[in-house]
Amino acid sequence: MPAPTPPGFSVSAPRDRFADLLRTLALGAVILGHWTMAAIGRSSAGELTVDNILNIERWMWPITWVLVMIPLFFFVGGFSNATSWNRVVERERTRRGDVPPTFGQAYRVFVHRRLGGLFTPLIPFVLLVAVAVALALWLGAPKTLTLTVAVVVVMPLWFIAVFAALALIAPVMLVLHERFGWWVVAALSLAAVAVDVVRIVTDNPYPGYLNYVLVWGVAQQIGFAYFDGTLQRMSRTRVAAWAAVAFAALVAATASSIWPESMIGLSGERSNFSPPGTVPLLLTLVQIPVALLLRPVVAPWLDRPRVAAVLDTASNNSMRAFLWHLPVLVAVTGLLLLAGVPFPDPGSAAWWWSRLLWFPLLALALWGLLATTDALRRRRLPRAGSR
Repeated sequence: MPAPTPPGFSVSAPRDRFADLLRTLALGAVILGHWTMAAIGRSSAGELTVDNILNIERWMWPITWVLVMIPLFFFVGGFSNATSWNRVVERERTRRGDVPPTFGQAYRVFVHRRLGGLFTPLIPFVLLVAVAVALALWLGAPKTLTLTVAVVVVMPLWFIAVFAALALIAPVMLVLHERFGWWVVAALSLAAVAVDVVRIVTDNPYPGYLNYVLVWGVAQQIGFAYFDGTLQRMSRTRVAAWAAVAFAALVAATASSIWPESMIGLSGERSNFSPPGTVPLLLTLVQIPVALLLRPVVAPWLDRPRVAAVLDTASNNSMRAFLWHLPVLVAVTGLLLLAGVPFPDPGSAAWWWSRLLWFPLLALALWGLLATTDALRRRRLPRAGSR
């Protein structure tokens, strides 16, 4: 079976910087969200306390509807997987003297390239976290707190695991997209809602884990429609109606007693995203059309030389920043504690004013880490090339 390639695709197609912007914003929002939620303080007895600011300031839940851009990450992931797959198919065809590769031949190359590029940056990250945990325990750090922090630091890697799973099935889902179009989105959506109903009725989270593929698979599938131009050909009126209907459904769902309002799991509530279900699905169906409505306004600016240079740098570093933002948070917090810097009560006026220093400090530390690793990598490359 020859590997399919949509007509008109070219490996020299111009870079879609709007997709780069969405991915960068999605990962940047995760970083900002985690740095904001870290409510670190001290109890009346002087002991360190760690909480989620949303547990303290419950009125902030509407912000989670904006800052949780996970649907856009997987939407762009679908676009990227489709682009990568078709680039592999075209290059393999050229390499074979204009003979189309079989699906299996193209699939092996695709998986090697997608997963190889995805998992390689994880190796130093996982090794450093393991060494840091072992060193902390050896120095006598509280075992429970140390392991809890370690789990929090590596927890965002579920992004990578789900993205890898979606990449593995992307070529097959692309075939289904080409044959059935929006019916695949509808089928995945109905299946995701059915799984969520089973999870809620049985009060058993395990069936819901299937929704990591179904819900985010919907986002990926719509990303395929962005890749082949289907979304761009939709009228703005139709896209606006899509966004309005999905938003009304999201408001109705979260206004009920079944699903919480916050997109971030809070104490005493069932999390909407762990595992995902109906609410993340509806958020996906809101955020994507809203992004499409903004595209004609934003996209023309992104190819301007200065804007493009900044966006390209941010986009190229967004995944590494995502990987290291929590270790940076832990390291900076630890250094401040060792230095005896006072931590104001989370949610107090002093705590909010201190964010004006907190965010720049974390951003500077993260930038320093990324710049240092870049410098080390550049020093190694000439040595490797001289051998």
